[in-house]
Amino acid sequence: MKQYLSNLGIEELNAMQQAYLADSSPFSILLSNTGSGKTLAFVLKTLQILEQEKDQGTVLILSPTRELAKQIQQVIQNMRLPYSSLVCYGGHSFKNEQLQFTQQPRIIVATPGRILDHFQRGTPGLAAFSHLVIDEYDKTLALGFLSELSDIMKFSAAIRSVQLISATVIDRLPDFLEDHPYTTHRFLSENLPEITYYTVGATENDKLKALALLLVALGSEPALIFCTHREACERIAQHLSEYGKVTAVFHGGLEQDDRQLALFKFKSEAVDCLVCSDLASRGLDIPEIKHIIHYQFPHTLEDFTHRNGRTARMSASGKVYLVHSENEPLPEYTKVLPLQHFALPPEFTDYPEPQYITLFTNIGRKDKIRKTDLIGFLTKELHIGFENIGTIEIFDTFCYLAVKQDFFRKNASIFNESFKLKKNRFKIRPSR
Repeated sequence: MKQYLSNLGIEELNAMQQAYLADSSPFSILLSNTGSGKTLAFVLKTLQILEQEKDQGTVLILSPTRELAKQIQQVIQNMRLPYSSLVCYGGHSFKNEQLQFTQQPRIIVATPGRILDHFQRGTPGLAAFSHLVIDEYDKTLALGFLSELSDIMKFSAAIRSVQLISATVIDRLPDFLEDHPYTTHRFLSENLPEITYYTVGATENDKLKALALLLVALGSEPALIFCTHREACERIAQHLSEYGKVTAVFHGGLEQDDRQLALFKFKSEAVDCLVCSDLASRGLDIPEIKHIIHYQFPHTLEDFTHRNGRTARMSASGKVYLVHSENEPLPEYTKVLPLQHFALPPEFTDYPEPQYITLFTNIGRKDKIRKTDLIGFLTKELHIGFENIGTIEIFDTFCYLAVKQDFFRKNASIFNESFKLKKNRFKIRPSR
């Protein structure tokens, strides 16, 4: 256990994780707030169950979104567990996943639709599972995966453990899950998060101008700008670019590569604003966000709450802004909030330049490239100081890396050549 935590850079478990692991029940429901460490809790409990049983059972971990599935798999990989694992989701190469299944992984992290596709096609090496984890259980049902879950259960063996993980109370279980003797672990905080709510009124009904001025006031502090429609995300990002604001766009209509790039830019400080749909309100591996901006309001209080859940996590404080025009009434669910008026700056000033630029390389995990390899190459071969290197993320066939804007501007010519690392030829160029 200590070694796994050390691999993650964690010294000790928090109170929720310790209490959850102390219970040996194989059938459990974990209710805990967003950002409380649920992923580590259920991965460790899964490992505990596997080691206690000493069987050859397969674990299936279901996630409602591909981003969350990748996040779970990353935690498993970083822990360096003694069990093979793989992740499968829509937008990922189906053939590559089939090849990985021939290695008969013990732990499978998947989105419901993709794993059901593998089961129905009879992918070789995919065994019936006997241990099930459903992360973001409430969101999985909200996204309409009940039918897929029911069909997936037809490919299970004798179920020996089930973990249902949620940030909200689970009222009722479907028939195919309710017969097990569950132990419920409730760690939902009774304390309201420390959030300050502001109304941002648009003069002359010009909401875009009000949003642009609001971002001037926020400076370079990271913000999520929520819209209810994918088209609105694209349109608002385009309008902000005309004001000189660099943003990234994130919604379900984008290709997987575009979503990965948008998240990387935001996490690596290549942009400080993510214009997003409600897809970004749950299950994303993004840092603590200080500012949540509702440019378009969600239809329900629940969706409003989930959006705001990206800030004021783990006892931190946050700020929420409701941008509205003069003839646009605020949603009914906001009337109980202690709303304050936010005074916009009287005029525009230039937006701060992003601290980093995102670079792309055409090598990745399949080329046996690790972060240490890239850092060593950048520092030793290109003589880039550690202080100029930011976030690095490695994917199957490519990598993204962040480099300080000032350094890149002065030394852009060093990236013009073709390089070689571990017998792989590659280039480094600014991302699209």
